[in-house]
Amino acid sequence: MTSKESYIQCSLQYHLFWIRILKEHAIFIEATMPPPGKEYADQADTYKQQYDQLLEVAIKLSNGVIPLSVLESGQFYTQYTEESERLAQLNTGITINSQLTRMAYDIVPCTADYTATNKNEQDVFMLNQNLLNLTTSFVQFQADLLNKRVSCGLFTMMYTADILHILMEAKRYLEILKRLQNRDDSLLTDYKSFWSHNMADHAKVMRGQLDPTESTYFNAANQFANTFDQLSTAEMNPDTFPSDREILSDAIAISDFKSDTTNGLITCKIQAIMLALYTDHLLREANHFIYLMYAGS
Repeated sequence: MTSKESYIQCSLQYHLFWIRILKEHAIFIEATMPPPGKEYADQADTYKQQYDQLLEVAIKLSNGVIPLSVLESGQFYTQYTEESERLAQLNTGITINSQLTRMAYDIVPCTADYTATNKNEQDVFMLNQNLLNLTTSFVQFQADLLNKRVSCGLFTMMYTADILHILMEAKRYLEILKRLQNRDDSLLTDYKSFWSHNMADHAKVMRGQLDPTESTYFNAANQFANTFDQLSTAEMNPDTFPSDREILSDAIAISDFKSDTTNGLITCKIQAIMLALYTDHLLREANHFIYLMYAGS
């Protein structure tokens, strides 16, 4: 990340993905919080609004900066995102700003001769710093929520394991933000292990939130959980380390499964206690993993 152009492009590509992920974490916390946890629900909604504000800044700064192939990678939005947001707002009563999704559709890709200015660099530096401050606070909020949950001081409809999962993702983004500000080139370190583990977590939560009658999808989710658990275990042993081709193949397969599930939830062909926005969220994470696999190869 030696040039202004690399610093700006790398920062904004990560932000277009991660800001949306973290603001949806706030939505899921709020949506699964019973009335006694109203204080936590209200705090989560505030974080959602703050991330929305910074996502709008990131989208505007991304015009003319991001390559078309990255914009079309399915990690920032999918064909289901806007409808999933509409249904989530309808079903939870939580306000969701879909205008940001529509703005993301219209980001102008960069040209081959893209050149950054000092102002571009300063604007991105300030955005990074604001996100660093906000995410530091959000990490602490989620850690407090997790501590309350595991000590039975608070009940929520979100699995304890899922709260830990989103906390780990927020910490991951926080580390990325720190490295961006230090112009550190090692942003992709251990991403295969991190995302393989996350894919296993996703499958387990989906398995647990499908209606008991959905045996086909339950069994598929269970198989993906086992597959990615095995990948995570294999990565700890150099002798059984899976090839990139194996990891990529499994990542594409779970992306297809999440896409099918999201479509099924939107069209009411699948019964579950999870929002289509949740599975669309997981789909974008799988697509991000696939993008990193290609970018890192």
